Amino acid sequence: MIDEAEPSWKDLLVDKAFIQKIVQEQNERIGFVPDPTATPERVRDRILALGIRPEDNLASCGIIAAREE
Repeated sequence: MIDEAEPSWKDLLVDKAFIQKIVQEQNERIGFVPDPTATPERVRDRILALGIRPEDNLASCGIIAAREE
C-alpha cells in the first residue's frame, strides 16, 4: 500500500514567473496581443458594432437569464 502524505501548502504554490512566461509564449504563438485598455463596455460596444445581438448569443442568454432571476 502506498502511503500518500497530505500535500503541504508549499506544494500547492506555483511559480508565477514560470506561468507568466508560458502564457506569454503561447500568446506570441497565436498572435494574441493583450489590450490593457480593454473594458467590458468596450467589448460590448464592439460586439454590437459587429451586429451580434446578445440575446441571440448562447453564452449571453445564460447571463441574461441569470440576471433576470
